[in-house]
Amino acid sequence: MSKKKIITLALVVMIAILSITSASLAYFTDTKTAENTFTMGNVKIVLDETDVTNPNGDRVTENEYDVYPGAVVTKDPIVHNTGKNGAYIRVLINVENWMNVCAALYPDYTETFPNEEYKNSLLLLVDQLGAGWSIEEVTTGDVFTIGQFDAKFVLKYDGILASGEDTTAMFEHVKVPTTITNATSDAFGAITIVAQAIQEDGFASWEDAFAAFDAE
Repeated sequence: MSKKKIITLALVVMIAILSITSASLAYFTDTKTAENTFTMGNVKIVLDETDVTNPNGDRVTENEYDVYPGAVVTKDPIVHNTGKNGAYIRVLINVENWMNVCAALYPDYTETFPNEEYKNSLLLLVDQLGAGWSIEEVTTGDVFTIGQFDAKFVLKYDGILASGEDTTAMFEHVKVPTTITNATSDAFGAITIVAQAIQEDGFASWEDAFAAFDAE
């Protein structure tokens, strides 16, 4: 092979490589951007009941009652889910001085604290619970900075309360004991209701959710 042919071949190869390289720099391109917006949820509830002074008006968050032995007064607490997330609902009902009131004013009631069935003593006051509600337990102590003879009833609402939905009324009325007298009227005191909610996401059950709630 002559020296001229070798050089010519080398030039041909170089040109081919340059052509391939040049062609690889030509692209059809496009770019798209996807923007993800994360909106935080929340849990919010409202607890209210019928205004006993104006039953056809707006519902209220508290009432005062003038009562007498055997009186039946309207009390229909409802929890409203005003947040964005579904929630499990629990209610704590504190009845002032209930241990003494129950023993003195309901002599035919034989269950005593801390027996399991004593939780149903709440029904002496409210007669029956609304659909979906159940009494889980009764305790005493200082959760509400309460007296040693106060009773705290824990109510469970079945299932998940969806955003924008309401529970049924826990009960419809409170019955004043017929056995109350002037001497015992001061013992019959306040009934305090506290509603609690926790998100349903991340929990398999009401029990799991409020175990986490109590652990905080």
